Amino acid sequence: MLRGAMYQSTLTIIHPSLCVNAWQARMPTGDEARPGCCPRCQAPSRPIGERIGLQGHGLRTRQLRGPLTPHAPPTTISIDVRRYGCQTCGAIITVIPRGMLPRRHFAGSAIAQALVRYGLANQSRREVRRHTSPWQIVGAAAQSGWATLGRWIGAIRRGALFPFVRASPATFTARQVAERAATTLAALAPSTPGSLLEHAFAGAQAR
Repeated sequence: MLRGAMYQSTLTIIHPSLCVNAWQARMPTGDEARPGCCPRCQAPSRPIGERIGLQGHGLRTRQLRGPLTPHAPPTTISIDVRRYGCQTCGAIITVIPRGMLPRRHFAGSAIAQALVRYGLANQSRREVRRHTSPWQIVGAAAQSGWATLGRWIGAIRRGALFPFVRASPATFTARQVAERAATTLAALAPSTPGSLLEHAFAGAQAR
């Protein structure tokens, strides 16, 4: 039985060492993916001499959209992620690989390359969607734009997406916000040769 409340709020944390591609190749075992402590109440997951504090709570399938590598065509894949139940506070913890973002269907790397295309390459929203979304058949109202890109930029403004990106002045246009986010993500990539798009793609996978 739980020492605390019934299972309640769900929290998502990112596995520090496995990216999406590595997770796909071999999903970590329950022990390998188990966090060191509950991110909500900080109770240890393996207290010495006691039962496991974060018990396995099954798998959940997440859909992930976008290109899997820079310049690749966009696709949709399904990834099983691990869940744990905190025996102290009742929280459910979902562990996801680096590059997958909480509550978003698109990979962080896919969003990053979209920001490069829109903010730095000055591509139209329609062109950005063509390189980012696997859903190429859209309604007439979406032929000249892409609402999802606008939602990402709005979330960046509010600090709800890539919160490490420096806040943009209210006078910044959508393209300027995208440019600042894209260059910030590119700066997080390993120091290897490559284009800005490739660096932003890799930088998003590093977080």
